[in-house]
Amino acid sequence: MNTRFLLTLLIALLMLSVGCRKTSNVATPSGGSGAAMAQEHFTLQDMRDAILKGCADKNWRAVETDANTIEATNIVRNKHTVVVSIPYTAKSYSINYKSSSNMGYKAKSDGTFSIHPNYNNWVNNLDKAIRANIAQKK
Repeated sequence: MNTRFLLTLLIALLMLSVGCRKTSNVATPSGGSGAAMAQEHFTLQDMRDAILKGCADKNWRAVETDANTIEATNIVRNKHTVVVSIPYTAKSYSINYKSSSNMGYKAKSDGTFSIHPNYNNWVNNLDKAIRANIAQKK
């Protein structure tokens, strides 16, 4: 009987540990400068268009909040929401965390922030889409 109880307890603990997800530091990709500088006549409008198309390509809802900033929202399975701010110039942009829900975002004691690892995957995929659009601009 004791062995059965210990085995059941061990299986329950293993199942709980598998269900726990680790967090990652919040990524803040920035880019565009290499590809945009390679384009001799790359304009602010070109960068705007590349960002908006990258958002659309990855199913992020994008809204211009001012002349040089786009706010993008990604809603996944109506369960997770991520909002980023994307300030840009004709030569560069950055993707900055703004807010989220159900992503485990929290400040750490060392001054950094942690979040569910999928956040970084989604943001890095958005960054790749934007970079691809910059590179396609002729």
